[in-house]
Amino acid sequence: MPDTTPAAAPTAVASAAFSVPPETVWAYRLDFANLPGYNPVVQGVTRVADGTGDAAGGVHGPGARYTFGLADPRRPGVHQTIELWTVEAVAPSLVAAAMSGGSEAYEEFVVEPLGGGGCQATLTLWVTLPDGLPENVVVAAAAASLEQIRKELRLMKQVLEGAA
Repeated sequence: MPDTTPAAAPTAVASAAFSVPPETVWAYRLDFANLPGYNPVVQGVTRVADGTGDAAGGVHGPGARYTFGLADPRRPGVHQTIELWTVEAVAPSLVAAAMSGGSEAYEEFVVEPLGGGGCQATLTLWVTLPDGLPENVVVAAAAASLEQIRKELRLMKQVLEGAA
């Protein structure tokens, strides 16, 4: 998966409004050690490399690399090893990351301020599927991706607004 926004149409896009400041939402998403808190199929997140330089996000910023286990719905009790790395971080508005493991993916998490101190977060996901898959499989994968990122935003909102 490239370390830049893919030219293809996204696989899934979801948004949520948060009542907490943009900086809070951005920083929470940037630290992928938080991933199990809003993605229940993830376990054992480890930052294996720190971000480089003095870029936004510090140790969580560009160049930070993580590994984690991702539950395989086809095989209960089995977790695929996924590697995720921060591609770009612009405080407090953008976190871009790429992933490899079960499949290749790229995501952009954009945070925009709203009146009253809250914000709107939009998660855009591109998943690279193997060539030649039947159309119904591609459609099902896109639907599952959309449901997953909607769930992530919903759970992230619960965590952050519950902590406020």
